[in-house]
Amino acid sequence: MAFEIHEATSCDAPDLAEVFFSAFSDPFNRAMFPPTPPVRDWVAEHLTNGNNKASEHEVFLKLTDESGAPVAFAKWVRPYHAVADRDRRNEEVHAWPVGSDKALCEKFFGSMAEQHRVIMGEKPHYYLELLCVHSSFQGRGLASKLLKWGLARADEESVEVYLCSSPDGKALYLKNGFQALDTLSLFPEYEQIHMIRPAVH
Repeated sequence: MAFEIHEATSCDAPDLAEVFFSAFSDPFNRAMFPPTPPVRDWVAEHLTNGNNKASEHEVFLKLTDESGAPVAFAKWVRPYHAVADRDRRNEEVHAWPVGSDKALCEKFFGSMAEQHRVIMGEKPHYYLELLCVHSSFQGRGLASKLLKWGLARADEESVEVYLCSSPDGKALYLKNGFQALDTLSLFPEYEQIHMIRPAVH
């Protein structure tokens, strides 16, 4: 089966939310975002709003199966040259959904944004903000395909690539030239790994 990359639209939001909950089903993500109807609706709306309000720097991609349904997606952020804009974006206030662990959400996403700022500073770079593959389609190279979309463009521009990996994603990123810099542990037996891929000159 051939999976093709397309730009995601707001109409894809419910399907993207389904992919999100299938991909992130571990205890940590379930604690933050349990798959209840209010939380599912919030995730779908958040993805929709994020896509509708995407700046020129943001690229929201999906991979579809033969029926046209999204089975994987990624959000890439192109290099920001206006640091104030990037900081303002990272400091965006979220109204977390009813039923979520709001304190854990605040701590996790706040720590992610702070480490991003500390590690990358003012350096222009590509940022892989989100990468999800539905559990039924994992192991088919879809994550690699979405990853390499951004890596190719970063190489063309000779800039670094930054991301914060889940434990499951670490091996893929190491295989593609990323280096582990630091870890973030806010939940038992779960660590996010801050990673950077050096620029290719």
